[in-house]
Amino acid sequence: MEPINNMGYKSLAEAVILQSMEDLWNPSHRDESKNFFEGDGFKICAEIAGMNSTKQYKFIHLLGGETHVRTSKSQSA
Repeated sequence: MEPINNMGYKSLAEAVILQSMEDLWNPSHRDESKNFFEGDGFKICAEIAGMNSTKQYKFIHLLGGETHVRTSKSQSA
């Protein structure tokens, strides 16, 4: 059995995030992209890409979002 290539997963997660960023500026994909960033999709991809909760929060706000990125503290509450 071949070892799992974790860099492949990280690269894929980063590509999904970048594509969703581009889709924010495309009117026909904007709603889907907003749903991605507001939902679990971004959180999952960001964690695979190595972004901690603080970086996720900053990233969302950089995009102009009001989304609350859940941290481990808010998940346990």
